[in-house]
Amino acid sequence: MILFFALLQVGLLHDLFFLGAKPDLFLICVIFASLYFEAEYALVMGLLCGILKDVFSIGSFGLNTFLFPILSFLIIKLSRKITLDDTPVLCVAVFLITLAYDIISRITLGYLGVVIPFWAFLRIAFLEALYTSLVFPLALRMIKKAVNL
Repeated sequence: MILFFALLQVGLLHDLFFLGAKPDLFLICVIFASLYFEAEYALVMGLLCGILKDVFSIGSFGLNTFLFPILSFLIIKLSRKITLDDTPVLCVAVFLITLAYDIISRITLGYLGVVIPFWAFLRIAFLEALYTSLVFPLALRMIKKAVNL
């Protein structure tokens, strides 16, 4: 599943930019694993997705490898307190998680010296979160069929 989404992310979706944003399939994998797998497997999947995203991206290496397992852990904790069963609720959660991830990663990159104009960052973060949350139901259906849930 991770390799299939990795190929889609760097291959097909690379050409589907919309105003500088594209859906983050690696983040969708991390969210799915955190919600439906045991904690150990979800954390390992978060680590693998982070490594793959770092390998295929231009940004500073190690940022996603560090953030994805932490994000997975937080989603696991959140899912124990809030019921995330309905697809619309999941889509809103994916939007908020993606937006939070973008904000955290951009702030971290800012501390590392990569400066992005605020309005460009805000536009891209919002559009990426929206795009990812709109793609999530289709990806969720594909993943559930692949893992027989």
